Amino acid sequence: MIKEIGDNDILKCVELMNTSLKNLNHQLYKRNERCWLQHISHHVEEQSKGNALFLAIADYGEDESLRGFMLASAFRNFYNHEWIMDVKDCITDQSYNNAFTVARLFNHMIKHVKDNGGSYWRADTIRAGNEADNYVKFLIKKYNAIPFSGVHGRV
Repeated sequence: MIKEIGDNDILKCVELMNTSLKNLNHQLYKRNERCWLQHISHHVEEQSKGNALFLAIADYGEDESLRGFMLASAFRNFYNHEWIMDVKDCITDQSYNNAFTVARLFNHMIKHVKDNGGSYWRADTIRAGNEADNYVKFLIKKYNAIPFSGVHGRV
């Protein structure tokens, strides 16, 4: 069941993020919990104010276990000023059906974009290697998404 993340759901998301960081190879950046807590809190707060350009959603099982969550916010592109929903985090419980959870979160996000006058979404990944490749391949296949290339550099 997809629900909006509320003020009292943030700890569950932090715990899932901690598990994800331990189990997956996507630690390109040094972690700062305060920064990430501000990030999720900002998304939850803006969403609670009715700001359609922010999305903080979670997928819960029948037993209320957190299976995954997504944080996304929009920006206006520089070519025609349309807004694009940018997926910031899509974190899943790796012990559950990862593809099912990702699809439920993306389906909800895409419907949200359509319902609020948006036309585009984007998602990149800070995961490395096979995890990144599998994520991108899944999104291409499931949503007929167009792959773009990018790089992350360290100075």
